[in-house]
This record gives sequence, structure tokens and C-alpha cells, in this order.
Amino acid sequence: MMLFSEILRDLPHIAAGGDLNRDVRRVVYDSRTVEPGDLFVALRGEATDGHLYVQQAFERGAAAVLAEEPVTGPCWAQVLDTLPALATVASKVYGSPSEAMTLVGVTGSNGKSTTTYVIEAIGTAAGKPMGLMGTIEYRWPGFSKPAPHTTPFSSELQQGLSEMKGAGVEVVALEVSSHALVLHRVDTLEFDVAVFTNLSHEHLDFHGTMEDYAASKYRLFRDFLKPGGKAVLNVDDRWARGWLPSLDPMRTIAYGFSSKAQVYPENFDLTAKGIEAVVWTPAGRMFIESGLLGRHNLYNLLAGISSGIALSIPLARIEEGVCGPVRVPGRLESVDRGQPFRVLVDYAHTPDGVKQVLGTLSEIPHRRLICVVGAGGDRDRKKRPLMARTAQEMADLVILTSDNPRTEDPETILDEMEVGTIGGSGTTYLRIADRRKAIEKAIGVAEPEDVVLVAGKGHETYQEIQRARHPFDDRTEAARALEAIGYEKGKA
Repeated sequence: MMLFSEILRDLPHIAAGGDLNRDVRRVVYDSRTVEPGDLFVALRGEATDGHLYVQQAFERGAAAVLAEEPVTGPCWAQVLDTLPALATVASKVYGSPSEAMTLVGVTGSNGKSTTTYVIEAIGTAAGKPMGLMGTIEYRWPGFSKPAPHTTPFSSELQQGLSEMKGAGVEVVALEVSSHALVLHRVDTLEFDVAVFTNLSHEHLDFHGTMEDYAASKYRLFRDFLKPGGKAVLNVDDRWARGWLPSLDPMRTIAYGFSSKAQVYPENFDLTAKGIEAVVWTPAGRMFIESGLLGRHNLYNLLAGISSGIALSIPLARIEEGVCGPVRVPGRLESVDRGQPFRVLVDYAHTPDGVKQVLGTLSEIPHRRLICVVGAGGDRDRKKRPLMARTAQEMADLVILTSDNPRTEDPETILDEMEVGTIGGSGTTYLRIADRRKAIEKAIGVAEPEDVVLVAGKGHETYQEIQRARHPFDDRTEAARALEAIGYEKGKA
């Protein structure tokens, strides 16, 4: 609990009214979730304006309201911009929980989730109670729930950090999206370690250009890295190389395959069972054997290893964590019903993501690569033909289908994807807008030693159509398709 007057003490505000000595117990921005004693912060969004729901918030028992305009009510304050104010007040109400924990922030276009899971495994091997927040889930000892956002809104983030602190968490691995950096979700946080994986074509509907997209990522290092904190960067990425001169070399760990890398594989073997590698680090050599597949996951392992070194975790514990079972839902996740071909589900939803995953699978012995791929609606349209072309260049058969069409016509999205294809439909690609039927087709035409990749949704358990979420899980659909043609769970 905290008095609203105390919350306002260090918050620049234009005006205030009513009884400011009211107790606040939570901070919320959705009026539908308001409970007695909450502080409701009115945000202006793309779809609606929180100021329209101020009275509803009071009716539901809000103790106070923070808004960008004067309001009528028993307790309120006006600020210039409620979005950054949300982060500030949430941090105060929840007791600045991040100050009691070590924060590792991971940003980049691809590999964030897997890297956070690797960091979690390393920290756990070192005996540190771990918390994780990212695209797939939010979890810490005694708690787990599916993630609605890669990086939650600042009020939910601060509340989650507070609950982690209460559960005894010492280290938090947090995915930090470009949206989170621009939209003030991580304001007030200071990261002990900031990690950059890579940058590829994504979110240009929001950022406009690759330069602006890159600049948003760089903010993690410029604005949110704690004084004395460590930067971990993939030196094989050109954007990261451009940032290196501005970072303290004594507090920077570069990883990759480049001769400039401090953490790099001296030799490695990528097999159908996983990754074996000898890795050189500033703390010495280590041998890793991981069930993760492919070159892109070797990069993720290097990022995790570098983070462990930045956290001063002993090399033996880092090796133990990396070599243990690191399972990342929806990341090259196998669906096995005893069929004589492989079926894998992956979250790859960008041209580079599709390229990395298909590149990984091309290194595994196979007869044909069959790829089911779609592009989301109401998102960056420029990547649609690029994704189709990338898939067609690297797979033997591509089935273009729906992802989350949202408010767009799936056929229109497929038209835009088809612009990037090479050759005629029916030769190296098909278009089947119904995602369930597309998965059934891919599995139905698969033959022994083929590899079927269902790309785009990974861990997601829904399909978003016309603003409604319908139950849909690629893993479940693939299993059903296999069972429909006679393969059964647990029978080879």
C-alpha cells in the first residue's frame, strides 16, 4: 500500500484534485480489471482511449486516477504523458523490485526466447533462483502462465518482478522487444547484462526503417544498462559491429564465429540429434553437447554462455546448464507419432527466421524439405514476399497459408506473399488459406526421410481472426493429421 500523495511526490504533474491521501494497492490500465484500491492510469491507445473509462474505473472502486486531462472524481492527477508515468508509478507502488534482483535483458529479432531459456538453465545450474519473462511464458518458482506480450506493459512487469522478489528470485532473464523500449515498458529498469542477438527485417510497420528499428534496440545499451553493467553482442551482426565503438570494451563480451569474437566455437558438429562444440571463452575452453538443433541455436548457446560469463558464473556451472535439457516450446519442436519422416513446429515468422530454420534443417540428412508458412495480418507487409521467396529457395515444396490473419482477408495476404515466389503454383509451391488443411496436406504428401516444417506460430495456441482468438495449435493439428493417416502416439 502507498498513499497517492506519496506516489505524486516525485512525479511531475500538472494538476491534482480530491483527497490525495488515499491508499493505492495496485496499478492497472484496463478499467475492466479495476478492483477497490487500484490506481487506474488512462492510456491513449490505437483502438481506444482510457480516458473514456475513467468513471467506470471509479465505479469499480478505483482509489485514484492518473490521466492526461482533468477528470471528475474523488482522487486524481493530471500528467503530460501517462505512458511513461505508468512505469514510474508502478515501480513506486510495487517497491522498486528490480533493485533487489539481477536483470538480464535480451533483445534482437530472432533467438530471444531460446537465449533466455539457456540463461535460465545456466543460472539454475549455478544454484540461483531464476525468473523468466518472454514471448512464450512468464515463470518463476511456483508460478507459470502463457505470455500475452513479449515484454509486458510496465505495470504488469513491475507487478511480476515484485512477485518474483517475493518468491526469492535472484536473477531475471527478460526478453526486451523493440516495442517495449520505445513504449516505455522497461522505464525505471536498469539491466546488469544487456544481450543483443541479431537484427533482421521485422516490425517495419511500427518502426518504418531498419535504421529506426536498430536505434530502438540500441536503447537497451544506451539508456537501460546499469553503470558497470555488461554488454553481450553478436559480433557477426553488422548492426552490433557498428555499436561496439560506443561501448566500454572492458565491459563488453562479443560472441560469434568472427575472429573478433571473445566467445566462439573452435570446432563444432551439427547433427540430427543436436550440437556438439568446443567453445573458447575468456574463462577458458568448454565442451558443450546440446539437444538444440542447428547453427542458429549454436548462436543462442554462445549468447547464453557469454551471459553466464558476464554474470561471473563458474565455467563448470555454465557447461552444466548448457548441456542439460533446454526445451523451448515451439522452437523446432518435434511432433512424433512413429511416422517415418520428421515433423517440426517452429516460431519462425520473419524472412531471416525462416532462412535460419530451413538452413538448419538442410544440414540434417533428409529426402525433401516441405515447409508450411504464412504471414500475419495487420503487420509489416514488406516481409510477405520475402518470406515466400526465402522458403521457396530453400525448401523442395512450400505451402503458403494463413498465420494470424487478424482483420485482413487471408487470400489477400497470400496474394502478397505469392509476389515473391519463383515458378508456378503446383511445381514448388501450393497455396491453401485454411491453415489446418495446409498442415494436413504437408503431412499427407510427406514420404519416408522427408522433413516437414510448420513455421510461424510455434508455441501459440490460438489463431487470431477478425479480432477474435480461436483455439489453434500447430503441434496439435500436426498430431491430428498424423493420427488421421494411421500413425499413433508411442508406436513406431
